[in-house]
Amino acid sequence: MEESTPKRRRRSTDERLALLERKQAEIKDKLEAQLRSLEEQKKRLISTPATKKAAQERQKRFERAVKAIMPDWDERQLIAAIVRAVEMDAEVLLAEGEVLLEQHGQAKRGRKARQG
Repeated sequence: MEESTPKRRRRSTDERLALLERKQAEIKDKLEAQLRSLEEQKKRLISTPATKKAAQERQKRFERAVKAIMPDWDERQLIAAIVRAVEMDAEVLLAEGEVLLEQHGQAKRGRKARQG
C-alpha cells in the first residue's frame, strides 16, 4: 500500500532562521502600531480643553510668581539664572519651587474667576 500523505521534510537551519526573522519582524510591526496608537491617545488626552485650561493656569501662576520674586528682571537675566540652576539638584529645586509657587503664585484678591 502506498500512503497518500507526503513524507515530512525537515526544514534546514537557514529556513528556520528565516521563519524566525519573519515572525520577529511581524511582532515588531504590531508593537510599533500599538505604540503609535497609544501615543495618539495620549496626545488626544493632553489636548483636551480641561488640560489646556490647567496648563494656562500654571503658566499664569508662574508669571505671577516671577513678577513677585524678581519684579525688575528681564528675560535675559531669567535665562542666565535658569542656566545656573540646571547645575543644582532637580529634587531640591522642585521642592523649593512648589513652596515659592504657593507663596507668590496666587492670584490677587478680587473678582472670582468663572466656574465651568
